[in-house]
Amino acid sequence: MIVRNSCVICGAQDLSELLNVPDYPVFQGCVTTPRGSEECAPMTWWRCGQCGSAQINPLPPLEHIYQAGHATGLGAAWKRHHAAFANFLMSHARDGLVDAGGGSGTLAIAYRNAGGRAPFTILEPNALRAADLPDDIKVMDGFLEAPSLAQTGATTIVMCHMFEHATDLRAALTAINKVLPAHGRICLAWPELEHWTAKGVAGALNFEHGVYLTVPRLLTLLAEFGWRETARERWRENDTVFLALDRGDAAVEGARSDADHAVPEYFSRLRRQAKAAQQAAARHAGDVFLMPASVYSQSLLALGLNEQNVTGLIDNAVAKQGRRLYGTALNVFPAAALLSANDPLVILNAGAHNNEIAQGLRALRPDIRIVDTL
Repeated sequence: MIVRNSCVICGAQDLSELLNVPDYPVFQGCVTTPRGSEECAPMTWWRCGQCGSAQINPLPPLEHIYQAGHATGLGAAWKRHHAAFANFLMSHARDGLVDAGGGSGTLAIAYRNAGGRAPFTILEPNALRAADLPDDIKVMDGFLEAPSLAQTGATTIVMCHMFEHATDLRAALTAINKVLPAHGRICLAWPELEHWTAKGVAGALNFEHGVYLTVPRLLTLLAEFGWRETARERWRENDTVFLALDRGDAAVEGARSDADHAVPEYFSRLRRQAKAAQQAAARHAGDVFLMPASVYSQSLLALGLNEQNVTGLIDNAVAKQGRRLYGTALNVFPAAALLSANDPLVILNAGAHNNEIAQGLRALRPDIRIVDTL
């Protein structure tokens, strides 16, 4: 277990317990192994009295949280997001790029499709390589640590929905400062957690997203480590901000996060969503499916939806199909399974992807019933 004795955002030793979720799946992926007794763990959030942010304490071992690749980045919404961020990189990245937490390579593909020709390295533990990943994209196994970063020789570090995964944001910036050259640059696609939590998006806070801080507090942290903002764009479709930062003096404003209110309210919203999903599942006489097979479904099952009322999960990622969603006894089926299902109802909890997924399901089977949790 990773015990946090000081705040991983501001460094203060002013942590106090905020709330506890008794059992939450540690790993967000799908597996072929039988269900084990230690797949879920207590998730305890602690607030920092100094900066107003929050973090999970203790955190399960990283080898349990990231035991295999699972982030496929599928869907039209993610494709649009990556295309937009790739264009941002075309304007603001310098020389060689290292995409920390680059997953299967969907951003790398978007960068090449946008005309980007700089050397590009994906740094990812247990990477799932996309089938169409260009041969000139290098893939390295590893975490956001100085030795791994140094091996890439990159000038720009890219973190696309990754920096919020860092177990210690201060340690990560220390590693980045040690490795990047004086003319280095940071390019971030950062989920605006204050908006994700307000909307009840299930991917906002979990064992992978083990910190909560607002965008102003993020910029204060970056300024403290000598990084100043040089460019910003907002991708409104999924409440993400694109940032480019250079080394240089920037005002340290001392912004505070609002974790005291935001984190408890967020989990209350998730419990309300789980209750609504449970009521819909219990009333339905036919087959009930959850979609997608990810933390979005795990959150409902951990916070009130009884898996005994669920037939299985639906997911378009081939790598998940025929497997079991970790922390549950439920298996994953392709969408085609709905064609032979008995009066299927799909409980859809995919955040910004809900509309496009619902359209696809109705095109597949017009009589399908859909419960949108948001």
